[in-house]
Amino acid sequence: LRIGELRAEKVDCAPYSKSRFDNALREIRGLTRETPDVFETRMKQLCAMSGVVIVFVAELPGTHLSGATRWLATDKALIMLSLRHKSDDHLWFTFFHEAGHIILHSKKAAFLDEEEVESNAEERQADQFAANKLIPEKVYTSFVEKGEYTPLSIQDFAKSLEIAPGIVVGRLQHEHIVSWRSPLNYLKARFRLIETSD
Repeated sequence: LRIGELRAEKVDCAPYSKSRFDNALREIRGLTRETPDVFETRMKQLCAMSGVVIVFVAELPGTHLSGATRWLATDKALIMLSLRHKSDDHLWFTFFHEAGHIILHSKKAAFLDEEEVESNAEERQADQFAANKLIPEKVYTSFVEKGEYTPLSIQDFAKSLEIAPGIVVGRLQHEHIVSWRSPLNYLKARFRLIETSD
């Protein structure tokens, strides 16, 4: 959290606006189909204009952290992302999960999303927020009821939602509909976090 705080101090940021952040999330959702050289700069810009700083920090040894959220001031929030699993489905779910904490929960709390810690009500709410922002529940249920999980059907479904196909694969795997070792994993984009010297 301290690393994130120090890096956030260097970021110019507008005062937090829930409505602007909501609008930013809608545009960022569409960026899930882009490469990091496109989405990283734009998502940081959109969030900063909404009062939220995005910081990428490599996972510290032994922490098992995918993301964290805290308020630095009443009008400035911080989202930290570790890129722990290096795949697009995990990155985007983590981002929208952390965004859920900002929109739904207390400004006095800090949220550390550690995999080995049992989730509480706030974590489950943030999970639901992320899942629905990325793939609306009604649309997802309709897709699952068809029971067709081929590369083409997943790519078509993702295209209709204007999101990356890896996000669909990750959701199916999380809900144990598709195996974690599925050949569909090739639809997930892989990322590498390049740490700066600051």
